[in-house]
Amino acid sequence: MPRLEEMPRSRKPAAQPTLELTVVVPTRNEAGNVPLLIQRLRNSLAEFPFDVLFVDDSDDSTTRVLREATRRDPRISLVHRRPQERAGGLSTAVVAGLARARGRLACVMDGDLQHPPELIPEMVARAHEGADLVVASRYLPGATRRGLGSWSRRLVSRGATLVARTLFLEARASTDPLAGFFLCRTDLVRGLEFRPVGFKILLELLVCTPGARVAEVPLHFQPRGAGESKATVRQGWLYLCHLWSLVRDVPGSARRWKFAAVGLSGLAILLAILQFVGVTLAWSALLAWAAAFAISLLWNTALNLRITFADLHRERSPLLRRYLLSGLGSGAIQLLAFLALRPTGLPLVLEGLLAAVLGIAVNAWLSLRLVRWGRRVPDVPVGSLALLQRLARAARADHAALLGTDMAVLATHPGEQYRPTRTVRDLWRRAGSSGRAIMWTTPPSGRAQARSSVAVDSIIVIPVASGSTDRPRVVLLRHRRTPFTSADLDAAMRQLRWLSPPPAEPVSPRVTSPAPRVSPDPAR
Repeated sequence: MPRLEEMPRSRKPAAQPTLELTVVVPTRNEAGNVPLLIQRLRNSLAEFPFDVLFVDDSDDSTTRVLREATRRDPRISLVHRRPQERAGGLSTAVVAGLARARGRLACVMDGDLQHPPELIPEMVARAHEGADLVVASRYLPGATRRGLGSWSRRLVSRGATLVARTLFLEARASTDPLAGFFLCRTDLVRGLEFRPVGFKILLELLVCTPGARVAEVPLHFQPRGAGESKATVRQGWLYLCHLWSLVRDVPGSARRWKFAAVGLSGLAILLAILQFVGVTLAWSALLAWAAAFAISLLWNTALNLRITFADLHRERSPLLRRYLLSGLGSGAIQLLAFLALRPTGLPLVLEGLLAAVLGIAVNAWLSLRLVRWGRRVPDVPVGSLALLQRLARAARADHAALLGTDMAVLATHPGEQYRPTRTVRDLWRRAGSSGRAIMWTTPPSGRAQARSSVAVDSIIVIPVASGSTDRPRVVLLRHRRTPFTSADLDAAMRQLRWLSPPPAEPVSPRVTSPAPRVSPDPAR
C-alpha cells in the first residue's frame, strides 16, 4: 500500500458541549425589548445551564444595552455585525448564531417579545424525550395568533404556510414550518450548508434534514413590544425566492412536483411527435404511437434521473432499472388504452392524450414507489470484513480498514497489514469529534507546469456507530489519478444506510436510521 503524504496537524478538535442550552436571539433595533427579554430568560431558565447569544444588526442603542448586559452576566454574549456583514439580514444572523452555539441544544427566538421565553423549558423537555427538532407552533390546538395583528397578515401567514406544506413533504412534519421560534440539537445543524433567503430558517432546516424527529408545542404568539415589525413586501418576495432556491438546490426536495413538471414536458413531446408522425407523415396509428412513446420515455428518463431523483445518483444503475420497469409497465397500460380508443373515431392526438393521462398516473404511482426500494437489511450483524468489502466496492476504494478504540486496526480489506499514517490519525480524530464523515485529498501541485497524470492520495473516514467519541471508523483509501468524489462518499453512506436495521419502536414517523451493527469477527 502506498504511503500517504503527511498533512499538517490541525488544531485540537473542539471540546464537546458542556452547556445544556444556547439561546440564539437575532436583534435589530430592539433596545426597548432587550432588557425585559433578558430578565424573562433568566427567570425561565434558572434550572438549566444556559447561555444567550445575541447576534445584533442594530443601528440604535440596542448594541450599547447588550454590551452592558454582557458585562453584568457572563452567560450573555454578543456578536455585533457591521453594516457590510449584514447581507441576508435576519436569516444570516440566525445561521451565524447557530454556528457559534455552545450548548447541546440551541433555541432560536425573536427579540421582540412575541416569543415567550417561558415556553423554552417545555421545548427542552420534548427534546429530552427524543425529538431532534421542537417547533413552537401557532397552529396547534391551544395556540393563539394575536401577535399577527390584522386579518390580512393572518391570511398571508396561512397562505405562505399552505404553500410550503404543499410544495415540500418535509414541511408537513410541522403545522407551522415558517415559525421563528424553535429548538434543535446542535448536532442536527452542524455541517448543514445553509443558503438562507429571507428569514424562514426553520423551513430550510426541515427540508435539509428529512429524517429529523419533529415535535411541537402550542405557542401563544404575543403582540410585539417596542419597535416596529420587520415584515414587509420585500420579505414576501424573499420568501418566494427561498422556496425556489430549496426546489432548485436541494436535490430530493419537492420530488412530486418535479416529477409532474417532467411528465408534462414528456406529454408535450409525445403529442407533438404523434401529430407530426401520425398525421403529417401519415404513419399507421400504432407505429406513430410507438415512436412517440419511445422518444418521450427516453426524455422523461433522462430528466427524472437528473432532476427528480438527483439525490439518488449514488445508486444510478438500480434506479435506472426500476424507473424503466415502471415506465414500461405504464406504457403497456397506455398502449391498451390507446388501442381501446381507436374504434371511437377520435382524433389521433386526442386518443394519445387520453391514453397518456392514464399512463402518467400509473407511472407516477409506480415510479415514486419503485425508486425507494432498498436492499434487504441483513437479519444478522454484518461482519467487519464484509462491511469493508461492501464499502470499498461502493466507493471504488483501493483499500479499506476498520479502526476501533485508540485507532486499533480491527480488520482490513484486502487482508494485509495496515498502519494508519499521521494524516489518517488526524482525520480519525476529526470524524470522531464531529460524528460526521470526512473526505480529504492530497492538495494539487502549485507548479505552473504541474503534471496531470500523477496519482494522488485521497481518504474517506466514516463513523459507523453512534455514541461516544471512540466509536469505530471506516477508513477508505485511494491512490489514483482521480481522487474520491462526493458521489463516492454518497455511495459509501448509502451502503451504511442499507445495512442499518429499522428501529423497533420509532419515536415518530420521521426517524433516522441507526448505525449498522458491526461484528468484530472478520469471518462473519
